[in-house]
Amino acid sequence: MRLHVPVISLLILLLSACVSGPVVRYFPPQANLQELQRDTEGVWKAQVRLQNFSNGAMQFNNLRLKIRIQDGEWAQITALDTLKVGASNAEILTLPVAFNAESNRVLNERLQKSQSVRYVLEGELDSIKPSKSYPLKYEGRLNPAPGLNGVFR
Repeated sequence: MRLHVPVISLLILLLSACVSGPVVRYFPPQANLQELQRDTEGVWKAQVRLQNFSNGAMQFNNLRLKIRIQDGEWAQITALDTLKVGASNAEILTLPVAFNAESNRVLNERLQKSQSVRYVLEGELDSIKPSKSYPLKYEGRLNPAPGLNGVFR
């Protein structure tokens, strides 16, 4: 009977260690442009990719970004909808962008010449879970998509 008490105690200890589950670690998200597309009316839409590097799901609800093409003026992008991004996953938001005349000219010229464009994204992203605001900054390059008129990827 004495042998059973230590075995039972060990089993209870092992089971209690399993109750708490894994620790969720939150890391800053990242945003970048996956695509810029010009529609038939000349309006640009940006596909913004939000990447969650955490090992738990995150909920975001307020995206405030600005985009600069080449060395031009900043264009604003905002999204207020709540978006849940799974652990170690990404979601794509398609948002309209109102570029100024100079940025539009540069984008159209680069499309015609099949040249890439540099861009900078800066801004903030608020999360509900965890309750925090994250600064965002990303510098990248998009190339004209072969066979797709008015598309940079």
